[in-house]
Amino acid sequence: MTDSTHTLKQPFRDAMASAAAGVHVITTDGAIGRYGITMTAVTSVTDDPPTIMLCINREAAIIPILLQNRDLCINTLSGGQQDIAEHFAGITNLSPEERFEYHIWHRGQTGQLEVEGALAHLHGQVIEQHEIGTHYIFYVRINEIKIADTNSPALLYFRRQFKSLA
Repeated sequence: MTDSTHTLKQPFRDAMASAAAGVHVITTDGAIGRYGITMTAVTSVTDDPPTIMLCINREAAIIPILLQNRDLCINTLSGGQQDIAEHFAGITNLSPEERFEYHIWHRGQTGQLEVEGALAHLHGQVIEQHEIGTHYIFYVRINEIKIADTNSPALLYFRRQFKSLA
């Protein structure tokens, strides 16, 4: 890393903290086991075919699991689900397995876990990935979508804090 690039690292992080983002819990369950993480780096790529991009730090424990399992569910959290976000972000110091014990879960058609009360569940499969800098970029082809029939506000992450979009 060049000195000029390194000097931009913290200002870049601070600038990104000023960009409000939806909060999601990504879950995967398969031959390698189940795991989940809280994420904000979730972006639509195209609607034909429906594809989502996930940016995950290379050091994240989910990486080897996701590379093997390939199937996942993107749970878009509602404003009342901050506790779920905190559990899966590791803030509450629960073990990866204990995180699943505090919430009600259902399974989609491919067997992936969806948390009850989320605004949306997007089930898909990793179709491609590559590395850039400190992160893996995963492209996920969506094969099942469930949208909650609710007027609940979204859970956002803004300036390093969870906020409810009322």
